[in-house]
Amino acid sequence: MIKRTGIVLLAVIIISLISGCTANMSAEQIAQQMKAKQDSIKDYSATMVIASEFGGKSEMAKAKMMNKMPDKSRIEYLEPGEMAGQVMVNDGKTIWSYDPGKNEVTRMDMPEFANLSEQDYTQSIKEILNQTDISYQGTEKFEGRSVYNIKASPKNGSMMGMHYNMLVDSENWMPLKTEVFDKNDKLMTSMEYRDIKFNIGIPDSEFEFKIPEGAKVVTKERPAPPKQMTLEEARKEVNFTILVPSYLPEGFTFNSSTVFKFETMETVSLEYKKGSQILSLSETLQDESNPSPDMGEVEKVNINGAQGKIISGFGETKILIWNNGKLGLVLSSQLSKEEMIKVAGSIK
Repeated sequence: MIKRTGIVLLAVIIISLISGCTANMSAEQIAQQMKAKQDSIKDYSATMVIASEFGGKSEMAKAKMMNKMPDKSRIEYLEPGEMAGQVMVNDGKTIWSYDPGKNEVTRMDMPEFANLSEQDYTQSIKEILNQTDISYQGTEKFEGRSVYNIKASPKNGSMMGMHYNMLVDSENWMPLKTEVFDKNDKLMTSMEYRDIKFNIGIPDSEFEFKIPEGAKVVTKERPAPPKQMTLEEARKEVNFTILVPSYLPEGFTFNSSTVFKFETMETVSLEYKKGSQILSLSETLQDESNPSPDMGEVEKVNINGAQGKIISGFGETKILIWNNGKLGLVLSSQLSKEEMIKVAGSIK
């Protein structure tokens, strides 16, 4: 699904479109307006409702939330029943979570993420303008606030044909409701903020987590940043045998390995290049009982006796997914289906 930053960027571009000035504004000018609007929001509280449907299964979650810029947040789940009472607090330095069912607290130091600079916003805005068709549907009311109704669809049939509907606050340009539809106009996910209040002076004390009496406290290491390395270095970093293709299309050569680690999960991504063309292979220790949902145009294929699936609908990019009994493997490229199957078949 589209990232939160991407949704906000779309909102900014859309407001410029509505005002009739997009054609006369550079990406740099839009970025300046975006930062000004974001800076005007000091804090907000709301009830967040997230709904999704995959494979005929519907899920819904409701939570009270508070955010205080730049780095404090609190979420307390109200629904579903099995999540009610779960709390997650970020005090700017530490992320705390509490599961009342287990009476267990988890703490983790806050990962150090760099804030997006104006240059980052500018580049992202340029990419969105080049990749997205945006249309303004009118102005309406949502939760008592004036909002712009927006439709956004990726160009060139990318993103598996998914498209978005957004209700964007007309005062501060924050998306208050986002809906994601598949290529058949079926609602896949939605997120909305109800009873939202801006700049109400939320005190820091709301983000001070107090450990419940008798609760067990578990400390987890924060996610390590991905490491780019040689293939030999990657082999020493992970606890499984990294597989490589014995066949590559003419001109493709190994470029780099990247290792991702978090708790017990380990993933290695191998990148092969031919000029600007990229062939990517990721390998993860994976539970076969937890398959990825079918999205986009799916074709079942056979990879060395194992059932796999090729997913298209990402523009020219295709994704081939299969499991060899020990590893979950994902191959992505703009190669033909036949070439991708040939590469995958050589990975043993």
